Amino acid sequence: MSSRRVFVVSLFGWVLPSLSGCGGADRYDTTLVSGVVTCQGKPVANGTVNFTPMPNQGQAEGRRGRVALGMTAKDGRFKLTTYENDDGAIVGKHTVTVGLNGAEGENTDPSKGFACSKCSKEITVERGIKEYKIDF
Repeated sequence: MSSRRVFVVSLFGWVLPSLSGCGGADRYDTTLVSGVVTCQGKPVANGTVNFTPMPNQGQAEGRRGRVALGMTAKDGRFKLTTYENDDGAIVGKHTVTVGLNGAEGENTDPSKGFACSKCSKEITVERGIKEYKIDF
């Protein structure tokens, strides 16, 4: 084999693996998660639900997983996104919080006076359970 061909083969052996995706090795498995979030029994409309993985929940090398976020509809329904739209959350224990989103161009804190702004819950995301009802 010519030295040029060896160089090209070596180059592909080095370049192709590095093009396989940004951060692919750092991703944890996710499972679909959707549900309804309420505050004191009433649906949380125009809010954001945060699922923050708790430390040491099966993550490699003590690294925490990525936070999953979901926007709520008028009826409090949400779908979570971790890496890609609606891919769910990382399996394991999470601290869950909810906040309100402000109107575009509004400079006030929408969560001011929101009864559930400082509340959190511990929820375990499991495979097969796709629908969660969360009341703060």
